Amino acid sequence: MANQKLLEVFLNTKRILCASDYYIHIPKKIIHVTNSENMIPHLMGMQYVGRPDMFTGDRGVYMIKKGRLKYHSLEKLVGKYYRGKSKQDSILAMVNGKIDNLYRIEDMLSTYSELYLYDVAANPESELKTDYLLVHQLDDRVLQLGMIKVDKKKIQEYHCNSFMVDYKENDDYDLHYRNLTQRYEISRIVREDKQTKRSQVIYQSNSAKEREMAGIEKMLTNAEIAANVGIMKAIFRLNERFGVYHTMEMLSNSVQLLEKCKDKRDEALVKDFLMQWEKITDGI
Repeated sequence: MANQKLLEVFLNTKRILCASDYYIHIPKKIIHVTNSENMIPHLMGMQYVGRPDMFTGDRGVYMIKKGRLKYHSLEKLVGKYYRGKSKQDSILAMVNGKIDNLYRIEDMLSTYSELYLYDVAANPESELKTDYLLVHQLDDRVLQLGMIKVDKKKIQEYHCNSFMVDYKENDDYDLHYRNLTQRYEISRIVREDKQTKRSQVIYQSNSAKEREMAGIEKMLTNAEIAANVGIMKAIFRLNERFGVYHTMEMLSNSVQLLEKCKDKRDEALVKDFLMQWEKITDGI
């Protein structure tokens, strides 16, 4: 139902961003992204609806959860607090763009395309009030997720504080990031469940995959184990699934590997590896 749309978007965004922590790996740095539900109304664009802070932060969360703010009310609120049809249409289109695309953050963080992170803080002239900007290119639009330091003393810990959608049919679709001078290719993103602390690699660049495969081959060769493609891929899948780089000691401990399994998919992955591992290490 349309009236439940805001609540549905809120709850889905909370599932994506708040149930897990994300670790974004860029050259010589890992950015820890952690989120709370208080920022979600802002990501939804509720700061543009009504008076300042009317539907953001704790109050915004309460209003959305209790159904005090509904999707069908947005047009009326924008019409009340903004003057001019053109301005009203522009604000409403921007808010709807955020609401309609927030679900894409899940794919955005685990895309198969190359992901880049822009260092906004390195460009003090930028009007963006964020420290990093994650940019994801789609065929017809660009998604941009801003991240800002949670605490100035915790340099590596951030939360998401902005979400922007720009459409490529407009000439200025790249306005927010085209003049930013520092851009990093993301090598990997690791998602860690806040409750179970289980980690999983959800994104890895092609160059990072190639380096990791080369590292696996070297590790096996140094241990005088035949580094065939099958066993290398099996080890890579373990690393990806559990979010850690498995050493020779870890690979040789079948009991420890099986203890990591949380479901049948994990078990199938580990048992496939162990079957191959036993064949190539038999007699060593």
